[in-house]
Amino acid sequence: MFRSSAVVLCLGSIVLLSAPAQADEEAVRNAFQAYVTAFNSHDASRLAAAWAEKAIYVDEGTGERVEGREALAADFTALFKENPEIALAGTVSSVRLVNETVATASGRSVVTVPGEVPTQSSFAAVFVRQADRWLLDSVHETPLPVPSEPSAALRQLDWLVGRWVDQSDTVTVETTVRWSANHSFLIRSFKVRTAADVLRQGTQIIGWDPRAGHIRSWSFNSDGSFGDGIWSRSGDEWLVKSSQTLADGSAASGTFVMKPTGTDSMTVQLIGHEVEGEPRPASEVVTVVKATEEPAAEEAATPAAATGGN
Repeated sequence: MFRSSAVVLCLGSIVLLSAPAQADEEAVRNAFQAYVTAFNSHDASRLAAAWAEKAIYVDEGTGERVEGREALAADFTALFKENPEIALAGTVSSVRLVNETVATASGRSVVTVPGEVPTQSSFAAVFVRQADRWLLDSVHETPLPVPSEPSAALRQLDWLVGRWVDQSDTVTVETTVRWSANHSFLIRSFKVRTAADVLRQGTQIIGWDPRAGHIRSWSFNSDGSFGDGIWSRSGDEWLVKSSQTLADGSAASGTFVMKPTGTDSMTVQLIGHEVEGEPRPASEVVTVVKATEEPAAEEAATPAAATGGN
């Protein structure tokens, strides 16, 4: 009952602070990451305590249903005994506060056991507030298909392939996205230029990470900065959680939100931006359009450039 693919949704309890809704939503996301740490410590008691006493877990793939904190605790204990090296990773893609005592969250998670194919799932969770803590009241988990090869995993990003342009009064950002020779990677190249000079350029490689069970990217820029990103889908949007080392050695992070707005356009925004732990304002929402004509004499470039290359 409720083995490796079933335990990934116990997101943990959340202390409620009388703060704006945005702060509460961030607390849910942080609690998820704290739960991942607890799961990877194999602390069955702590995981069970994250659920309400009469909580319900449903595996939509098998129809299996587990009810109550005690039953969950027993399953966690058995799971860790049978799989001493099991590990969890995952992301919360959306959080919604229904009212003061109810919140919902959704996202994806991956469970890995050495020697086995990673188990990927999407989840929908309901939290209830009890004694100033948010506890899981119900979780519905749906298994996700495992791509047979990298190109199958990346096919959902095929809409990025082509040449994109973001033009302002002073600079133009040109981007090209193409498949690698064997379709195992997407390659994004960008240039930021004025009428007289190229200010910045770089390359990004997008690929499927079969071990972690998600899409990843690696970026390299002409100023010496570099970074990587983890991609996840939330409805019509793509979220790229990025970490970068800047040219001066500073650490930067943020989440790029990319949303197709038609067959030939998309919007891009950077949110949650920090440099050396200091918050920075979110960027404006930039609209990028797909160009129909080919660039004149040289190779073109991507909308990721407008937001730092992910």
